[in-house]
Amino acid sequence: MTMTAPSPPSHPVASRLQDLGSGRNRGPRFAPFRAAVRVFALASVVWVAGCGGFGDPYTGPMSFDTAQVVVQGDDARGELLVEVAETEDQMIRGLTGRDGLDPDSGMLFVFDHTRAADEGFWMWRTRIPLDIAFLDDDGVILRLLSMEPCPEVHFDDCTHYTPGVEYEMALEANQGWFADQGLGQGDRVEVHR
Repeated sequence: MTMTAPSPPSHPVASRLQDLGSGRNRGPRFAPFRAAVRVFALASVVWVAGCGGFGDPYTGPMSFDTAQVVVQGDDARGELLVEVAETEDQMIRGLTGRDGLDPDSGMLFVFDHTRAADEGFWMWRTRIPLDIAFLDDDGVILRLLSMEPCPEVHFDDCTHYTPGVEYEMALEANQGWFADQGLGQGDRVEVHR
């Protein structure tokens, strides 16, 4: 059995559509269109990459839930409005790239498992000097460290701040905030969502 080619359409528009779909007529008349499509595609890729597309947690928009945190000591008390980092991308981003932090603001890192004593934080691309309180599951401050900004190109050139104790959460605030409030190790953090 032999197959024959389909008969050409009798309508001029249908004939033109068949020509377009078959790959014919892709000569000089379509060159400007193809060039425009290529320029648009390249510009779109560059724009998406520049805006933090492709999953880069350091750039582009990211939202955080907020919570009110009360830090209570024997004779002192302080309150912070914090952004809550619970996802991996939120934790990677942290306070990276910000030029400042409101005086009574901070960030609370809530982990889904106990963190080891040697698992800590670095300040790569962070421009704000911070204090960090490492907390147990009851919110007790186990260790308090001061961290300096690290503008280095490579994160492994930055200091790694480890608490030396296992912890469940970490609370960052402007450097000096805990001391200014008279708060420190052994005091308790309460989170109100």
